Amino acid sequence: MPTGVGRPYYPEQAEPRYPVELENSYFLVKLHEAQAFFEAGWLVKPGYLIFSSKVESTFQPDSPMQSLYKITTIQKNIPCKLGIGVNLTDWLPSRTGDSLHIEIQQTVIQDSPIKDLLERMDSLGLIAQLTTARPDLKAAIKVSQIAGKLLSYSLNEGGSQEIFRLAIDLPLVDLKAGYYAAVGSQKELSWPEGLRIRGEGQNASLTASEGDLDKFSYAVIQVLAFKRRGEEMAREEAWWELLQSGKEQALDACPMDDAESRKVWESWRSTLAQSKRMAFKDRIFLKEEIAEIFKKAQVEVQRALMPNTTHEAYGESEIPEAWQEILGVSTEEELYSSVNDYQEALEMSKKLMESYGV
Repeated sequence: MPTGVGRPYYPEQAEPRYPVELENSYFLVKLHEAQAFFEAGWLVKPGYLIFSSKVESTFQPDSPMQSLYKITTIQKNIPCKLGIGVNLTDWLPSRTGDSLHIEIQQTVIQDSPIKDLLERMDSLGLIAQLTTARPDLKAAIKVSQIAGKLLSYSLNEGGSQEIFRLAIDLPLVDLKAGYYAAVGSQKELSWPEGLRIRGEGQNASLTASEGDLDKFSYAVIQVLAFKRRGEEMAREEAWWELLQSGKEQALDACPMDDAESRKVWESWRSTLAQSKRMAFKDRIFLKEEIAEIFKKAQVEVQRALMPNTTHEAYGESEIPEAWQEILGVSTEEELYSSVNDYQEALEMSKKLMESYGV
C-alpha cells in the first residue's frame, strides 16, 4: 500500500446485533480501538502521542463534537494500543439525507534527547569539571552545544509528526451497523490481507489472515443501533412537557356529564395537535417514535376516561377524522396494536443497550 491511510474498510465480521434501519432506528458511532506505530531512527525520541477526533453532522452542523487525548506510552518502532474507547456521537436518528463527517488524527510530539543531555550535563556541573581538568575542552563543549542544537533542529526534535489521519464521510443511506477499519503506514508496505474482526463486544479486535498489523497505525470505528429511545429521553423537550401537562389534566378530570366530558376530550385533542406540531421539529427523535409516543398517551387517557371499555371491544371501530389526523391511525385496533408494538420495541431496545454497555 502507498503511504498514508487507506479508505475505510468494512472487514469480515459477525452479524451485528441490530441493523441500522433508515427512518426506523437510532445509531451511535464510537471509536472501538486504535493502534499507533511510529517508525523512527535511533536518534529520534518520541515524547508523547496526541490522538484527536472530530465529528461534524447534518444534525448539528454548527456544533462539531471533538475530543483530544495525550498518550505517554508511545515508543518508536513498537506498536502501541492506545486503549481509547470513546463515543464519537450521541444516539442519533437514522434519517434519510443526513450524513456524518469523521476525522481522526494521530500526531507524535518528539522529544529532544540531545538537548536534554546537554542541559543535564550543565546542571550536574560536568562542564565546569571538564573545563578545570582540560581547559582546551571548553571551546569543544561549546561547539558541541551548538552542534547539538543544529542537529536537534535537523531532526525536528521537539516538533511534531503526523502518523495517521483519517477523514471519512458516512451518508446514513449507506451506513451499516458493525465495525469499520482504516489502516495507515508511514512507509510503503504490503497491504495486510483478510482483515476481519475477531471476538465480540469489548474483546473484539482487528486481525489479518495474511500478514500482521504490527507496523501499521489503524483505527476501528463501531456503529451500534437500536430501535427506540423511549419517551424518558424527551423529558427536557418542550413538546413532551406540554404533552405530559395535557395528559395529567385529562387523567385528573372527573367529568360529571357528557358536556364536561366533551370539554375534557376537546382540550386533550387540542394539546395533542399543538405538541405534535412542536415535536415534529425535533431532530433528535424519529418521527415514527414521536407518533408512537402520542398514541401511547392517547391510550392512557382513553383507559382512564373510559375505564369500563377494553380495546378488544373496539374491533375495527373507526376513529373520528379529527383524531385520525393527529394519531395517524384510522381504527381503534390500529391504535392499540401500534402501542403494543412500541412497548415490545422498547423492551428489545433496553436489552440491546444493556448488551452494548455504552
